This record gives sequence, C-alpha cells and structure tokens, in this order.
Amino acid sequence: MSVIWEAAESLTSTDTINRVNGLERLIEFDAIRQLPLVAYILVTRLEEPDIELRTNIVRYLGNLINSDSFTSDQTEKVQTTLLSTLSSMRTRQVFALLQVSEYDKTAEASVMDLLSCCSYAGSHLSEILSNRDLPREIRKQAAFYIGQIGYLDALPVLERMANRLQTRGDEQEALILPVLQDAVLLLTAP
Repeated sequence: MSVIWEAAESLTSTDTINRVNGLERLIEFDAIRQLPLVAYILVTRLEEPDIELRTNIVRYLGNLINSDSFTSDQTEKVQTTLLSTLSSMRTRQVFALLQVSEYDKTAEASVMDLLSCCSYAGSHLSEILSNRDLPREIRKQAAFYIGQIGYLDALPVLERMANRLQTRGDEQEALILPVLQDAVLLLTAP
C-alpha cells in the first residue's frame, strides 16, 4: 500500500518526470479503480501544468467514467467519488479541459465525458466563451462543447454573441461565428 501512496504523493512533485512516473504507477497498480482517495487526487490534477501529462490524465479519467468495471462496492465508491468531484468543477478546471481539447483533438471524447459530469459546466463554458481576453481557439472549444453536450442554459449567451458578431463583429471575432451558429442549431433542434 505504501507504494500506492508514494505514487499518489509524487503527483504533487515539482518535477514533471516524478508526476508522470506517479501516474504510470497508479495505473499499473490499478489504484485509481480501487481507492476513492486516489481517484479524487487524480481529478485534482486536471489543472496539471504539463499539458501532455494533463492530457493523459483526462484520457484515463474519461475511460474510467465510461468503464463498466464499477461492479464491486469499492469500485462503486470510486465512481461516486469521481462523479461527485467532477460535478463541482469550476471555470479553471473547465478551461484546463478546453486546453487539452485544443492541444490534442483525439482527446475530445474524454473531455466531453468529463464536462458532462458537471451540470454547471454550461455557465463556466459561457463565461469562457464571453471573455474576449482569452484565446479565440479556446473560446471556439467552449462553444463547440456547449452545443455538443447540450447546455441549454448557455443558449442566450450563444445567441447574443452570434447576433453581435453578425452585425458588428471584427474579422478575428467573426472566426468564432460558425461554431456559435452550429451550437445554436444543436441547442434549438427539435
């Protein structure tokens, strides 16, 4: 058991290699599926500074959420911990997920799975989308996930932005318009 705790502790190291090795050992020992605390710690690493390691964490958590292996009492506790922790994500974690999606398009399904666990993600995504100081590609990701997941509470923000960009948007901002329009169509489809 001490090997697992050492691996979990290494996720907080200032050295990226130690964090990578810690994740690999936790996966090797299947600790994340067995111990709710380890699953919780892994969710807290959604803001991991190293984008490649964060992407691996997002992929692993996405696969874990979709897994049918939650059959024993212990693994059900892990699933409960995962869903509970992910449901309380804030804007920083959502932004970090969008960065992963922008960094590696093949991680989109995992990002979508994690965002789907948070009913408040729509308002966080709306906040990111509306912030013109943030990178345009991240804002486009926010609009994309709003439409794909179906956050109806974000529809007014999408419509307002689309109208504004159609009437008086600058060229750079107009690059977001097609994604906004697609998201509106998805949210308003019968």
